[in-house]
Amino acid sequence: MSINNMVMSCFRRLGVENGVVTTSRNEEALLRFSNDRMTVADLVEMTTVSIFIRENGRKAATTIAAGDPDKAVEATETLVSGLRRHAGGEDTPLPQGPFRYRDSKAVPAPMDFDSMAEIVAQAVDSARESGASRSAGSMRVANDHVSLSTTAGAEAETVLPQVELSMRSFSDEGSSGHGLSVGAAMEDIDPAAVGREAGGYAYRSRSTVPIEPGIYDAVLAPMVLADIVSQVGSMASAFYVDMGMSFLQGRVGEQVAAPLLSLTDDPTKDGTIGQRLFDDEGVPVRSNHILKDGVLDGYLHNSTTALAHGVSTTANAGLISPHPFNLIIGKGKGDMEALATEMGDGLVVTNVWYLRYQNHATGEFSVIPRDAVFKVEDGSVQGAVGGLRISDSIPSLLRNIESLGDDRRWVRWWEVDTPTLSPSALVRGVRFTRSTL
Repeated sequence: MSINNMVMSCFRRLGVENGVVTTSRNEEALLRFSNDRMTVADLVEMTTVSIFIRENGRKAATTIAAGDPDKAVEATETLVSGLRRHAGGEDTPLPQGPFRYRDSKAVPAPMDFDSMAEIVAQAVDSARESGASRSAGSMRVANDHVSLSTTAGAEAETVLPQVELSMRSFSDEGSSGHGLSVGAAMEDIDPAAVGREAGGYAYRSRSTVPIEPGIYDAVLAPMVLADIVSQVGSMASAFYVDMGMSFLQGRVGEQVAAPLLSLTDDPTKDGTIGQRLFDDEGVPVRSNHILKDGVLDGYLHNSTTALAHGVSTTANAGLISPHPFNLIIGKGKGDMEALATEMGDGLVVTNVWYLRYQNHATGEFSVIPRDAVFKVEDGSVQGAVGGLRISDSIPSLLRNIESLGDDRRWVRWWEVDTPTLSPSALVRGVRFTRSTL
């Protein structure tokens, strides 16, 4: 008997009316490289079992790293026992299944270290040809085999493949650039483009010019815009809205961004890194507009937040907090060079990291530019700059987007958790302060 069946049997025996069990078998191949050489090759497989129960107006959840059905049953019994020690209120029922799901076109990505090594070598060679002296990074191939069962009759399983190549290149002068390519299959990875981007930024940012903190117009590369706009997806969660931790609270139907900005969460797009069949409550996923022409179209819901707001679930469960799966930003015209020409004077920011909020409710935040940042005058690059931090508010940046590029690409790395299809953007009046890093 499968782990899910054992836990479901335990649910029935204990009289659990709102329970979810999800078994995830994750296999991951990781290849790391440094100074143009492979340093680590690792293959890991792990099975986790996540159990969630809603009873007496309370919730309890646990995740165990085990493939043993008996341990999963023991964890379920412990969870139920602890939950029933406390009085509570009414429960929100789980969405009633069974459901019909679209046919999945997802196939597991191959765990092939020879192919991965060849892709890395192509990226490293491309970076050197673009002027870099050395490169470092990682390539990751993962398949998450997910099986879900609920007491409300949902039964579903799928495989979620992810392939990622992330590389930083360096010059002898210490300048750097970052290249990234992600997808759902090996064929989605473009190692030559990763090398050209990382190596080219490292080479072109060797010569520096002075810069003072201040208000600058800025061209944000896709990796930067993805980091900022993915925050809109996260803060569209009704959970954060209800907690008073979202700058989108009370803004449905209002203009919250420039009219040219549209944002959709669409996990139904097969062949993308954020594709899914169902959410964490087993509901078939769908495409949801978050921003339409800059207007906030609505929040993302699971069954609990939907009931509180008097709407239907958007199939974005998280069992505690709803969240986006696969964000897509609308595209514009031109590439980063065209946007820099349109900008005239300002800065080109190619990458950022460590985005932190000073105030979630107002969207005040800071983030540190990483790798190449270029100063532009009259549309021409004058040199690289350093020592800056973006200190602004996300609502202000959204309103001040003047143009989007047509250079959309998928972004996902440790700074951007949610896969985001992002173009570059020209943003007017961005506040830059001095960074202490």
